[in-house]
Amino acid sequence: MPHTTDIGFQLHSLSNLMKRRMEHSDVFSHMDDNVTRNNGWILNYLAHHSDRDIYQKDIENDFCIRRSTVSKVIRLMEAKGLIRRETVPSDARLKKLVLTPDGKKLQAAIERDQQETERLLRQGVTEEELQVFFQVMEKFKKNIQ
Repeated sequence: MPHTTDIGFQLHSLSNLMKRRMEHSDVFSHMDDNVTRNNGWILNYLAHHSDRDIYQKDIENDFCIRRSTVSKVIRLMEAKGLIRRETVPSDARLKKLVLTPDGKKLQAAIERDQQETERLLRQGVTEEELQVFFQVMEKFKKNIQ
């Protein structure tokens, strides 16, 4: 049985709390069940990196998920009309990911909800504590890859 000082247990517990909060948020509670929280993270990622071309490989690397999973998610998001793939002039084999107008509208609502969650998470946490947290999280990710 996991102990409260187990890193995995604590991360899993926090993840569950975040999922529960998102499921009960105004954005997700009024949305079509076909739109997932992961879709929201990807929409925000695309919006926040709109200054450069984003490819499936970027999603794989930055979200630490496998190519087959990203392919499926991207395909479903395309079918939902949230994103589209566009050919890059310099290499016809490459397809950049672009938000559709519907994707942009949904992303704006999700962004507000995620900002509120972030605000709640940061309450009572100093900048120094956040720096240590992010450094430790990077070490965790490197250790487990």
